[in-house]
This record gives sequence, C-alpha cells and structure tokens, in this order.
Amino acid sequence: MATADDFRTSRHGRVRHDIPSSVLLSLWCPTATRFTNATTATSTTSSGVPISVTFCAAARPPAVSHLSVDCPGLELDRADLSLAPKAALSLSQVPKLDRLPSPNLDSLYGLGDNRIAILSCGDGKYAVAALEPHSVLDFKLYLYRSGSDGKAAGRWTSQRVVVENPLRDVVCPLPGSAWRVLFHLTSKVIVLGGTRGTVGWVDLWRGILLCDVLQVQENPKLVDMPLPLPSFTNWGKFLDVCRRCPLYNHDIDVNQSKDTIRYVEMERTDPWSWKATIWTMSIPVTWWGDWRRQCYVRSEDIDPPADIRMHFRLLHRFYRVKKEGVAAIERTMALGRLHMAYPTLGIADDDADVVYLLCDGINAGLMKMVFAVDVRTKTLRGMVKLDAKRRIGFFGYYFASGISKHLKTSGNFRL
Repeated sequence: MATADDFRTSRHGRVRHDIPSSVLLSLWCPTATRFTNATTATSTTSSGVPISVTFCAAARPPAVSHLSVDCPGLELDRADLSLAPKAALSLSQVPKLDRLPSPNLDSLYGLGDNRIAILSCGDGKYAVAALEPHSVLDFKLYLYRSGSDGKAAGRWTSQRVVVENPLRDVVCPLPGSAWRVLFHLTSKVIVLGGTRGTVGWVDLWRGILLCDVLQVQENPKLVDMPLPLPSFTNWGKFLDVCRRCPLYNHDIDVNQSKDTIRYVEMERTDPWSWKATIWTMSIPVTWWGDWRRQCYVRSEDIDPPADIRMHFRLLHRFYRVKKEGVAAIERTMALGRLHMAYPTLGIADDDADVVYLLCDGINAGLMKMVFAVDVRTKTLRGMVKLDAKRRIGFFGYYFASGISKHLKTSGNFRL
C-alpha cells in the first residue's frame, strides 16, 4: 500500500506524519507537467495517449487537497474527467487508473459526477452505478462491474427501476404555484454500502432514492426517503429550486463508520445572521420519521477559541478590505456579516459535527476562504485562505473524501 510519506511533505521539505483520516478534495483537477509520487495511477486514453492522475497532498481540513492530471499533448476539459464524490474504494498495492467503456445512454447529456457512485466489491473488484431519469417515477439504472480479478475489462448493464412508493409527495407535496415540476433532480450521491451495495441518489431539496445495486433482482425498486422539511426561511428557495444550486444551502453524507447519514441545512435568518442545522439518520434506513435534529448553531453564537485567535486576525483583515473604519467595530464583528454558503459536512468520526463553509467576504469578489465550524460546541475550529490560482467564482468545488485514511504513515520518503 502506498505510504503517506511517499507524497506528503511540508512546504519546507520536511516529511509530515499528520495525515488526516479525511480531506476536502477539489473537484477541479489541474493539468500539470509530469509529476509523480507513490499515489500516481496511469492509463491511456481511447486514442492511446498516456494519462496519469496523482494525489498531490493530504492537507488537513479546512485546507483543500487536490488531484493533478497529466496528459501530454492533450488539452483536457473538466467534462472529460469523472471524479465521483462518493467512492467506497481503498488504495491497492499499486494505484491504477481504469478507462471504462462509454455506456449506451438514452440521454444526450451523459452522466455527471453528481450521479455516479463507485463501490468496492472486494478482491480488487469494483462497481460503478449511475441513475438516469426517464419519466416521473421511472428511471434507468446503469451498472458497470469490473472483471473477475479487478483487472480484466468489465461491462455496462442497464435496467428499468421504478419508485415503489413516492413518499415525498405525501410528506412535503409541491404546491401548484411552485416553479419546480420534477419529482427528482439528483444533486449528490451517497454510498451506504453493505453486502447489497446500497446507494442513495439525493435531491437535496426533496429526498433520497435508495437502491441495492449489487443485489440481483428481476424488478428492482427505488425506495423514496424524504429529507427533513425545509426551514421556513428556505421555503421560497424550495418552491423556486430551479434558480438556486441546492448545494448552496445543503449537504448530505455518510460517516466513515457507515452507520449514520448526516444532513445539513443552512439558512439566512436575517441579513446579518445565518443558522446551520445538522440532522442524522441511522443506517440501515427504515422510515422518514427516523430523522433526528442533532444540533444547530447560529452565526452570532460562534466565538473563536483562544488557540486560533491569531488566525482570527486574518478575518479582521478580510473584513477591513471592504469596510472603512473597521477598527472601531472589530471586537463585535460577527461571522454572519460574511457571505458564507456551500456547507460541507466532515465525514471523519472525530469530525462528526463539523461543517466547512465557503466564504466570499461581505460581498462577492473578495478573497475566498474556508471556515471550519463545530456545530455542536458552537466554536470556530479553523479557517484557511484559498489559492486564488485554483479558484474561480463562488460555487461549491470540493467534497469530503476518506481517501487519505488508506495511506500509511510509515516509511522514509519525501517528494
């Protein structure tokens, strides 16, 4: 297995041993000149051009880690790469990069990252699952299974799946005045795993469609599991969902122990205040009423602890960029004054109540930062300034990944 020391060093060249069990991984993979380490996986494109992907760093959140893609002589667009936010895989002895055949899709739009799940099937084998809508309650499940040894080429299969009981239309029906008409619009995929290979395709405004993708069935069903009802202040966005990215206010994930689904909703309670609420549901999932409100925090309740007061000065400087005469009000400045959105749940078991928030200052256009907020203890656990060279616009561009937990910290290597 690749060791963490094979690729992780500090900026001063010293080997690091503090590899976190989870990271925030960027969805944007910068193309680079040839750069390799123990995590580098290689393959070829359909035209025979060599391509490699390297995990460049395992930065401790809220810092963002990234992959690097090298494909000499070929201009790669992000649409050419697929990075599944939910991949239940481990690093093998030698990392590898597989080129999958293209599925025979009925849709003209292809399969986006937010609709793909990767599952480990043991012994080096894996499966890739994707869900495509066909009508209101009818979907098509695409499933790719790798070869018997995980090396031989696999193949895609597809079959029709239907929603057995559309519970969301009972729990939270859409009024006739709503702009939205779609029953389900996938914004994220979660992997519950288990022997049946349970996957959930999540509409972050309405609910989860659960399917046991590894269980052979003649007539597979999709189980509809509604999400907690939208907060009062988010109700207008719920009715006008087509005009707002669902990730702006929500996130959902499964913890590393694979025993709990966690869901967070963020809302603006007034122009200078926001609230974040975490809900949990135990696995295996049974019914909608099992959602429990775990904890919540209001921006005005958050106070930076003494050990990060030094970093909090960065926030004051961040605020001073836009506001004149800030010196007189620095001591009473609240996080609610900052433009924060795109909550991302930590997935490590010791990060269970942490939410990472993307910040764009008081108004759009200032430097971007990521804040780590412990919702249960109502504390600010850290903040980091983002690299402007790897960041464009204000939208969610990273997700929580457990890839780093598979890296050993033994060895004596450095980049």
